Amino acid sequence: MSIIGKKLHGLLNKPSKRKTEHKTVPFDSATSIGVLFTWQDQRTLDEIDAFVGELKELKEVNVLCYNELKEPVSVNYPTVNVTELSSLGKLNSKAASDFTNKPFDFLFHLDFSLNEITQSILAKSNAKCRLGIHSTEGEDYYELMIGINKNVGLTNFAEQILKYAKGIK
Repeated sequence: MSIIGKKLHGLLNKPSKRKTEHKTVPFDSATSIGVLFTWQDQRTLDEIDAFVGELKELKEVNVLCYNELKEPVSVNYPTVNVTELSSLGKLNSKAASDFTNKPFDFLFHLDFSLNEITQSILAKSNAKCRLGIHSTEGEDYYELMIGINKNVGLTNFAEQILKYAKGIK
């Protein structure tokens, strides 16, 4: 990914360009949930797998993994790779396009920080309610942000996101 590509990508994918009208539905009425996460290591993947398994008992779940590495990773989910960003700043990924076009009732972003690719996916998403970690940079990307100490780990963060989503009536 070139520096020019990153700059153009950032300019083309500002949250203000988001056209979707959001009407959050109660969690009990929700039918579909999206989960977005960034590949870090096998432990992270195991925690994601456990959380997705729990969600699948409740709702239809679709997952997208962002891989920051240039080499492929072994996951059971569609993956977006940093190499799929063109030099003109366009994300050329069928997996990302399919994911953003799905009308999720809830989209859980399970990272402790944002990056250019996840920002783009969140901004283009058709999700009615996007949830993620509380941060000043996340204000334009989430309908609900969870304030939590990043040291508590991914499993605790995922449990908190689900707890607050279930509280939406």
